[in-house]
Amino acid sequence: MQQKLENQIIYQIYTRNFTEKGDFASIKSKFSHLKELNVDILYLMPINTIGLEGRKGNLGSPYSISNYLEINPELGTLRSFKKFIKGAHENGFKVMIDIVFNHTSRDSWILKNHPEWMYKNSDGNFANKVGDWSDVYDLDLNNPDLRKYVINVLKHYIKIGVDGFRFDVISLLPLSFIEDLNKLKSKYPEIILLGEAVDMRFNTYVRRVGFNCVSDSELYERGFDLTYQYTSFPYLKDYLQHRNHTDLCAYKTALFLENPANPKYFLKIRGIENHDQPRIFEFTHDYLLMKNLYAFNVLMKGPIFMYNGVETKSDHCLNLFEKDTMNRDIDHDWLNFIKTVNSIKKSEENMQLINTEVQIDNYEAIIYINYYSDGSKRYGIFSLTDKYIEVSIKEMNDGTYFNLLSNNYPVRIKNGSLVIREPLYLIDKID
Repeated sequence: MQQKLENQIIYQIYTRNFTEKGDFASIKSKFSHLKELNVDILYLMPINTIGLEGRKGNLGSPYSISNYLEINPELGTLRSFKKFIKGAHENGFKVMIDIVFNHTSRDSWILKNHPEWMYKNSDGNFANKVGDWSDVYDLDLNNPDLRKYVINVLKHYIKIGVDGFRFDVISLLPLSFIEDLNKLKSKYPEIILLGEAVDMRFNTYVRRVGFNCVSDSELYERGFDLTYQYTSFPYLKDYLQHRNHTDLCAYKTALFLENPANPKYFLKIRGIENHDQPRIFEFTHDYLLMKNLYAFNVLMKGPIFMYNGVETKSDHCLNLFEKDTMNRDIDHDWLNFIKTVNSIKKSEENMQLINTEVQIDNYEAIIYINYYSDGSKRYGIFSLTDKYIEVSIKEMNDGTYFNLLSNNYPVRIKNGSLVIREPLYLIDKID
């Protein structure tokens, strides 16, 4: 299903906090910066009006939407949003927006005008199926009239130039709605569908309490181009927080199993950070570990997910409910490293990347081989500790290799092993 998305760079923008002004117009002033990062797709977190009832913080969560057809006045108007799209397209970017069809605010247009479209619990009250979200009630997308309405919402944004949609907690939406999305995709095949598929533990919990939870494979088979890497990421997060080797081994195993567990054409979004996860800096507080974490995620099979501020080494996740402008201080070493990794990702060769095969071992490292359709290979070797460690690399012969992350600096493999600390992305031996 993918549309040449293999080496794309998706940049997630929290408009409220991306600039001091926090509006669509001010994003355009950052286009040259985003071009330097080799960004392809600008993904905006929800742009719609935010509810008042149960509002969190002073400004409210952008995921508590009161009207899908209204633009949050904080960010601008429909006219300024259209101008933003036009400017993005003129600069070679595609535009993706966040769509939140699992729930609405507790004072939404839908609740007021079509309460029959809302989910009710066993007591007959508006409620959430799972989670303790005080500012929202769930929708009932089993209702065909509601499904028709929200599909028309998507058509509205397609007509004004939106190129794709990121669906919030898509796993909790019914297959009947996902089938409707598949029909929409058939009509607009160039539209990108990205699903925030939940992690396996949450999927298991949701099914245990009696609700359906759609699998990643079901999404791919019904038109979705991309899903989150949440089938594996929680294990990496646990490892980074607790440094338990069992978690790291589980993470490597989950990565290895991605290929046989999904359709051949599957693509996962790669990246550590997003608005729901800690910053890389929060995980590591170490420049070298940050380099290794960023590089190994980006250079695997699948497009990159950059959360605004990763390139400036932002040290905290932006507040969802308040004004919290992202850090703009530049660390030139870090920024140049980001550009180097992104440029490797954007190479034409990566359009031919067919598989990332992760080595399952006991090292505090991630080791994998990237296989390309022309038969060539690249070897990713990334330390997850602040110490020098010796590792052995399966399927690598002794000899000299070039590290693409350090101006083709030569790296020597001897007796099937080497000592690592800096991130390595090696091309086939040259002697």
